[in-house]
Amino acid sequence: MPSRGDDFAKGYVPSRGDVVHLDWNPALGHEMKGPHYGLVLSQDAYNIGTGLVVVSPITSKVGKLSAFEFEVRAGRVNGVAVLSQFRTLDYQTRSIQYEGTISAEQIDEAARRVRMVL
Repeated sequence: MPSRGDDFAKGYVPSRGDVVHLDWNPALGHEMKGPHYGLVLSQDAYNIGTGLVVVSPITSKVGKLSAFEFEVRAGRVNGVAVLSQFRTLDYQTRSIQYEGTISAEQIDEAARRVRMVL
């Protein structure tokens, strides 16, 4: 199991349900910018096989997007994942760091809500 602060340089590969810290830049328009936490939505096999990860940004600004907000509490993180703004990112180039993990039931519910977007 990873420890808080583990990063790719130490061999950390993000897993589905992990809460991670990373730099979201470059970003355009209404996309989240700069360093923020995110919730890993993609399956482990995808993350390992591609070097990419599908992540939803986490914000402390609650109450804007109804069903597309998903409460996340893990490690030092207490906010909501904005499930409608998921992005595919190269975790090997973004200094991604592990913060914590949510339960299997929680990530399953987050994935169910993402399917509403797709």
